Amino acid sequence: MPRSSVPLTNLFSRAVTKVAVHSPVGPEVVQVYEAALRVLTDRGTRAATMDDIAARSGVSRATLFRRFGGRDALFEAAVAHTLGYFLGEITTTFRSIPDPTERIAEAFVACLRLRRRLLSGTADTARNAELLTMLSTGSPAPMEIGRRFIAARIRVAQSEGTLPPGDPDLQADAIIHMTAGYLLLPSPGYDLDDDEVARDLARRVIAPIITRPAPSA
Repeated sequence: MPRSSVPLTNLFSRAVTKVAVHSPVGPEVVQVYEAALRVLTDRGTRAATMDDIAARSGVSRATLFRRFGGRDALFEAAVAHTLGYFLGEITTTFRSIPDPTERIAEAFVACLRLRRRLLSGTADTARNAELLTMLSTGSPAPMEIGRRFIAARIRVAQSEGTLPPGDPDLQADAIIHMTAGYLLLPSPGYDLDDDEVARDLARRVIAPIITRPAPSA
């Protein structure tokens, strides 16, 4: 049986372009997407088969092919759905939580959860390289999309007086790169799979980038 040869990084890049037009789906489709993600993270795109997804989801192989067309199309749809959920979670966080420090803490936890959903728990060199490629590939790349979003939110907060004056673009860039560092190279001294540990780290290390007044020139 032929295997998919499309790397996860390519699937991710293609899924990013579909997020904006991704339509809401019912619980039965979400179940299939969740099964596809688990198969994808456990086996990778080369080894995974529709039989694996059928076994994990409880939906027949024939139905999966008829509904989604093939492995790659299903994987792309599942990743796009996951990214759409992630972006919705981040947007809700920034709309519903007024405190800048808590916004950063919740957004950091959401990023860690996304990593766990898209990649296996093993933080080996190959997985980290794959994650870096996923984050830095595209026009614009996901890291650049994130930087622009954060810079815009910082700029608004500074204009409203809820954050001290600073350089929003520089601050957003620092937040993105620091977050990426923890995603790529989790510290052995912190269990970032524990949401409370992750929140505490973000409050103490990442949030001060925007909450502390800039040093005088």
